[in-house]
Amino acid sequence: MNPFYLEGMAKAKILKKEWYPIIAPKIFGNVVLGETYVYEPEQMIGKGIVRNLMSLTNDVKRQNINVSFKVNSVENGKAFADVISYYMAQSSIKRLVRKGVQKIDMSFSCKTSDNKDLKVKPLLITRGLTTGSVATKVRKNAHEFLIKYISAITYDNLINDLVNHKLQMALKSESNRIYPLRVCEIRSMEIVLEKKPEAAEIIGEEPKKKSKPVNKAEDVAEKKAEKAKEDKVAEPEAEVAA
Repeated sequence: MNPFYLEGMAKAKILKKEWYPIIAPKIFGNVVLGETYVYEPEQMIGKGIVRNLMSLTNDVKRQNINVSFKVNSVENGKAFADVISYYMAQSSIKRLVRKGVQKIDMSFSCKTSDNKDLKVKPLLITRGLTTGSVATKVRKNAHEFLIKYISAITYDNLINDLVNHKLQMALKSESNRIYPLRVCEIRSMEIVLEKKPEAAEIIGEEPKKKSKPVNKAEDVAEKKAEKAKEDKVAEPEAEVAA
């Protein structure tokens, strides 16, 4: 039997999967988010897990919010995860929208003071129907307020303000100066991950150029011209043969 095969079988018998805990950030009291079943603790890096905010804060009012975590480091057999997104359940958003109100959706990119690139989508719902100009003014004011607020704090502090509802309350207070709001939430917030380079860039090759579309009329004309040339060349040969 192949000795390399026997060596591989021996290693396979030694390696055994085990359960390792995933620990939440300090803001959630470093609670255990869950466990993962892997051969080596390092294999947990990059793994994701989603938890409902109610289970993390013991606040029933936060059951409509989900938080996504991603493992970024492993130490002493424990995986430590960071928050990568915060978002409302779609079903809860539908329940908030009623007749006789104005729903104002927004979406924009921004950056924290520690250079974390984010995609933020606020959700504003007025107490009554408004005109287009009022909705536009509320949207613009909220956008400027959030850009200024987020750029002045770190990412960790932003997560803390989101979880404690401090940011939402500040935004609602600011927006009420223009038009009273019934709901003021952050529909979603997520870290914008860097895009991976294309395969051509990875292996050091130039991207393939797109082929020029074929013009059928030109193609037919070229074929006729080539046939005419062939006929002219063939004519002297026919005379000699005669």
